[in-house]
Amino acid sequence: MISTTVDQATQAQRMIRDLGGPIGVRSALGIGATSAGTDLSQELRLLHQNMPHIICGTPQKLHALFTSSGGISGSEVRFLVLDEVDQLIARNLHDFVFNIVKLLPPPRSRSVGTNTPTQNPGGASPSLYSLCDGNASSSSLNAVNAERRFSTAPSSSPEVANANSPVVERQTALFSNTVPQDVLHLASAIKLREPVRVLVRRDGNVTQADTSQGARGLRQFYLYLAFTAGGGRSDSFLQPGNLGIIGSGRGASSAETAQAREWKLDALTDLFDDVDVSQAIIHVGGLTALESVAYKLSSRGSEVVPLHVNMNASTKLAALNNFRSPTPGMMRQSSTRVLVVYDVVVKTPEVPCPLVINYDLPKAVEEYAHRVAPAIAPNYSRAGVVINFVTATGGDVEMLRSIECFYKIKCPEVPMSLRDIV
Repeated sequence: MISTTVDQATQAQRMIRDLGGPIGVRSALGIGATSAGTDLSQELRLLHQNMPHIICGTPQKLHALFTSSGGISGSEVRFLVLDEVDQLIARNLHDFVFNIVKLLPPPRSRSVGTNTPTQNPGGASPSLYSLCDGNASSSSLNAVNAERRFSTAPSSSPEVANANSPVVERQTALFSNTVPQDVLHLASAIKLREPVRVLVRRDGNVTQADTSQGARGLRQFYLYLAFTAGGGRSDSFLQPGNLGIIGSGRGASSAETAQAREWKLDALTDLFDDVDVSQAIIHVGGLTALESVAYKLSSRGSEVVPLHVNMNASTKLAALNNFRSPTPGMMRQSSTRVLVVYDVVVKTPEVPCPLVINYDLPKAVEEYAHRVAPAIAPNYSRAGVVINFVTATGGDVEMLRSIECFYKIKCPEVPMSLRDIV
């Protein structure tokens, strides 16, 4: 089971343990650092000893466990679960998924080969792991299993060598909060066989209702930046995006030239020159954008507090505390305090804020509700403002349309003077 984040993988494994443990289902958790040089021998040894039926983990860690020297074999995997597929794509983790899928049995029967490993015909309830340790003492690791050792990812899925052996076929389940074109492309890329689609209606979604136009005084606008990846200007808001490949440039640095990125930063600083707010939250789509925005606004006199996914819990808490209650050394007269956020949910009412800017639009429509929540007034006392930056490239136009349809809102273009609304 592949989950996007450590928290999701941990929750899934805990549920499997609680439900399946009493009936003998063994599970394991694959999370943690995967940097070059990380020693996985101890983890692989424990996995060999426990022989779990199910493993839950993040794409990076599972990929490392499969492809490390003496790693685990995927040739007997019967069931693959991909959770939060839209988030896997949004965080550019789908390449890990593709490489893992290459190591698993095919979704349908393949032609019989002569030089491929023999599947183990015995044993009911086979374990997920056929560990590739030549020194293993377990009786389940026989000569046949030893032939399945690999150090690097094979170029294709394992095939069945013995026609008398049971054919191992992989069943795949994909779960996604949204089904944009990228998710459909991924499903096609991993060759789902006759997939059954189960669509669940969203009833009584409070978050969706709260983000509707005018809810609690929330006002939402878009700021269109009419430049293209080639550096030219574009006059039309309704330009088609390129959704032909997975992750079609949403948040990718290649979607904009250096000149276009500079124009975008200039537009942000112009916006702050036109407003007078004590606090603002800016959401960006990457660490590079976070650094650029923080540097630009700091050079213009704003008090900038960065907050990103790579920070540990204590550092994140310290950043939020600094934003809420700045130290005397941070405070300057007539300066705006700005929290620049990458891939962290800023909970409300912990950090109420009159202005939220989506410098980069979210990768999934569900993220939008979490981002704008700090701008929703708790008691109708003020009108929170959300401004969405939209460019002609990278699928911004399509994402804004998806947000409007999903939340049943209409985002007008920002007025000439923001002082009238903020």
